[in-house]
Amino acid sequence: MLRPSRWLLIVSLMLLAANVAAQEPAFWCPAEGVAYGVSLKRTADHIVHVDAVTRQPASQFQLPVWNALYQVRDFAVNVNHVKAYEGVPEWLCDHCDTRDATAEKVDKTTWSLTSSGNHPCITFSYDITTNDPGPFGASFDSQHAFFNWAEVLVYRPDQRNAAVSLRLLDVPMAWKLRDGGLFGLRTADQLAEEPSATAPTYDSLVDTPALFGRLSEITFDQDGAAYHVVVDSPDVDLQGMQYMLRRITAAAVDWMKDRPFDEYTFLYLAAHGTSSGGMEHAYSTAIDVAADRLKQDTLASAGVSAHEFFHLWNVKRIRPQSLEPVVYSREQYSRALWFSEGVTSTAADIIQSRAGLSDEKHFLAHLAAVAAGLQARSARLTQSVEESSLDTWFDGYPEYHRPERSISYYPKGELLGFLIDLEMRRITNGRRCLRDLFQYMNQRYAKQGIYFDDSEGVRLALEVLTGDDFRDFFTRYISGTEELPYDRSFAYVGLALAHHQSEQPYAGILTSRSPGKPSTIARVDEGSAAARLHLQSGDVILEAEGRAITGDFNQIVQRHDPRGSLHLKVMSVSGATRELDLPITSRKIDEYQFEDVPGITPVARQRRAAFLLGEAEIGSAQDAEQRSQSKDATQ
Repeated sequence: MLRPSRWLLIVSLMLLAANVAAQEPAFWCPAEGVAYGVSLKRTADHIVHVDAVTRQPASQFQLPVWNALYQVRDFAVNVNHVKAYEGVPEWLCDHCDTRDATAEKVDKTTWSLTSSGNHPCITFSYDITTNDPGPFGASFDSQHAFFNWAEVLVYRPDQRNAAVSLRLLDVPMAWKLRDGGLFGLRTADQLAEEPSATAPTYDSLVDTPALFGRLSEITFDQDGAAYHVVVDSPDVDLQGMQYMLRRITAAAVDWMKDRPFDEYTFLYLAAHGTSSGGMEHAYSTAIDVAADRLKQDTLASAGVSAHEFFHLWNVKRIRPQSLEPVVYSREQYSRALWFSEGVTSTAADIIQSRAGLSDEKHFLAHLAAVAAGLQARSARLTQSVEESSLDTWFDGYPEYHRPERSISYYPKGELLGFLIDLEMRRITNGRRCLRDLFQYMNQRYAKQGIYFDDSEGVRLALEVLTGDDFRDFFTRYISGTEELPYDRSFAYVGLALAHHQSEQPYAGILTSRSPGKPSTIARVDEGSAAARLHLQSGDVILEAEGRAITGDFNQIVQRHDPRGSLHLKVMSVSGATRELDLPITSRKIDEYQFEDVPGITPVARQRRAAFLLGEAEIGSAQDAEQRSQSKDATQ
């Protein structure tokens, strides 16, 4: 038996210890949501370590399968060394006790957590391999790191709208971090002193990708906003990029008469860049660009930069109802990608023209090339642009890219954007154009925090603006598969689409390409040299002439002598790698070109000038003359 005095002392100490054990984790535990710790210690292995700390009870954690691309991608395949424990990791509390908990796999991307519930906190811990370069992935190596956070960080489905915090650990000392608003710009030293930032929701966190490395950066101010231009490669012409982006951003903001931000960030991924596209975010964009190409010509990225910048309106704010709320666990189908993506390309063309980065010759040549690409696909007569929007989830399958199987909503949507613009002009005698449609939808939907009803919402907006019925147009060309009325529409601005044939290099194969990936053979023509060499659909072209594929393989063929051969390194469907010489021959192909209609009138030329700038025709020479005559009459 213990003496009373010693017994009272022991009880007092036990109560104190219990009180400390109960209070310490409670102090460090987030009141709601999740506190993430992300360690960048293992650069050589591409492995990121994640601790996700949350307050109990926490029933599940889940990793998204949809982010950036309209594809289901199982990011959880990269997750390893999963464990759970009650308490918090050392980066939150050095001396706090932890107790084992259980993380049980429910399905390929979900874990169920169980514990005693004695601690207020529970931590879900795992390693994840990030080796998918480009703006649509997550990558981490000795040169740089780029994270779309939805591909790295799990979330609590029951608290997705709660605030979350992110702490960055073990950032290499020579690196900087830049993102689109969560951390801003910080050096490794600054991150060591202030490693954490908070986002209002998980959705807002994953809409803020982060770029790390030896970054080159320039910032410019324009019309009350700050623009950050960041490249993960040295020796780039930042002044040239600033010139380009000044003109693009000024032209776009002026065209929309709106600027829903005070800061915007352009992240250019050049360290592993292949010039294969970009990814939009609310206050930033990440753009894939080949470093060599960027050094040769900063304007090479003008088109994708204008496209991604305009997405801050169309997609991020002018948003179809079918994409809201975002569902991270499965496909999310929309009929409106022809508008959200394709007509964004229309706007990008106009913005480059307004910015002085494209003249009439280049503008029309690009548009004719887009039309040629669509006309080369027989599937244009069997798959509508709405169906293409729905079928985008097949993009990862080479077979889907066969010209008789599918079209892309990007080029057809781009062409439809111009046809809609011309139809608006024709109906309203030049008083309305595509600019009015975007400004109206910005005010009607984006500014009100509501979403439009896919294609139907676009049609109704057009009818409000023009006072005319667009049902026949949408039935024929958007939900239907009739040939686009190029000549009828473009005649309004004195243009006709001329068709002729020419000889071009031919490799006997058609390739498709996912952003950031080598070209994959989608079709091998029967009787071709490629067929005789036993190339087949699904083979991957790794190299051409000893160089890794950094662009569209079809463009490489077009630049090659049709009397020679192309030395390729190919990985077969089975995984075997071989080298071969693929003979390049020639064949006749269809080409298209916009030309003046015979007897073009001055009025049509004035209409064209307004059309190329995305302006209504109020400022045409004809209107100016009428105003001058009216003024003379009053005097």
